Amino acid sequence: MYSSSTELKVGLFVLAALAVVVWMALRLGVFSNIGEDYYRVNAVFDEASGLKQGVAVEVAGINVGRVAEISLFQADKALVVLAIRNDVRLPADSRAVIRTQGVLGDKFVEIYPGAKGGALLTSGSQIQETVSAVDMSELLEKLASVADDLKVLTSALAQDGGGQDLRDIVNNVKDLSRSLKDLTEANAPGVTKAIEKLGLVADNMVSITERIEKGQGTLGQLINDDSAMRELRSTLASLRTITDKVASGEGTLGRLVNDETTIDKIDQALTSVNNYLEKTDTMSVTVDYRADWMTRYNYLKSTVGVKIHTSPYRYYLLGVTGDYFGKYSRTDYEFNGQEYRRDNHERGKLKFNAQIAQRFYDIVVRGGVFESGAGLGVDWYLFDETLAVTLEAFSGDFDHNPHLRAMATYRFWKYFYVGGGYDDFISDLHRSSPFISFGFSFSDDDLKELLGGASSFISK
Repeated sequence: MYSSSTELKVGLFVLAALAVVVWMALRLGVFSNIGEDYYRVNAVFDEASGLKQGVAVEVAGINVGRVAEISLFQADKALVVLAIRNDVRLPADSRAVIRTQGVLGDKFVEIYPGAKGGALLTSGSQIQETVSAVDMSELLEKLASVADDLKVLTSALAQDGGGQDLRDIVNNVKDLSRSLKDLTEANAPGVTKAIEKLGLVADNMVSITERIEKGQGTLGQLINDDSAMRELRSTLASLRTITDKVASGEGTLGRLVNDETTIDKIDQALTSVNNYLEKTDTMSVTVDYRADWMTRYNYLKSTVGVKIHTSPYRYYLLGVTGDYFGKYSRTDYEFNGQEYRRDNHERGKLKFNAQIAQRFYDIVVRGGVFESGAGLGVDWYLFDETLAVTLEAFSGDFDHNPHLRAMATYRFWKYFYVGGGYDDFISDLHRSSPFISFGFSFSDDDLKELLGGASSFISK
């Protein structure tokens, strides 16, 4: 069991960690559901009816992000916050348009990039040029207005002055016919050839008519053969029977047409499929490797992990750690009537990691299994996520102090990072040590790009 002083240390550490999280939350003001690979830009639309939070943001038909938030702006407009992947950089003069896609007419945001070579959109920027989706009610109002104008026009023609207007129209038609006559006379040879071709067409029509009268061809058999006509009538009768059954609600098609419950179920099924496809589209996988050089003991501690991102603000982490100190186990045994306890040390054994992580603005909180022990971790991302500060605490071995680790990493060249820190710095087993880190990480999109580039290089 832990001593009272150890319990006091653990309690003070937990309180300090909670105080830091609360202070950061108050300092940052609000939490945001944006993943570590996304940045936020704002777009103000005249109206955003039908647009939902979480739908896709596309560029040239490619999904590059999600709609993070939708709120009222200046009492009569819609403020839409877009979460865009960090690897997609858009010009500042880009244009955002609300469009419609899919079987159910779901709305999404399409971004048309502006001129290249200028300033780029950054986190917190606003897209100046936006276009809202076409409102069907507004379109119907315009059609009604056109109908009213036509009604006014017909009423004007029906009045006394309408006759003069009609005479003017007739005179215009006469002028048009004279122009056509002059044009025909000027192109008499071409008109003659056209008439000759029409004569050939007429001769062909006569030939076709004669074949039909003789009963040749499908159409000729249909007209002259009574059996073919009877089969056609029988087919039409069968179709009539089928349509009557459908109209009365018989059979699967009849229920589909007449039963509103069936239609509702199909609509629900399509909605569920659409929601599943949207969730699948947001899932991504990142593979990470980190090597920590323990300077005090001159050995390398390696960690391999897989991050499964189910949304821009949540991921699951699975991995293993190869630790020099390995695992400790305890065995109870009896000798000469007395009970004894022996601690066993298995060096070089793998330790397992299984964590769930939730992001709050620039803070990621992780909980679960850390090196085969229960624990909690906090990551703070700074300077556009190039710098990360990490603090982890998890259970130690038996009656010993918990394992605490603090570190900072700097990312460069997109895939690689370096860092350092202090491991197990309150250890009562004398296992604390400074360390230097080097690592790299690749997402599934990165691997596709690398494999695609390698295959094109090999094909050359």
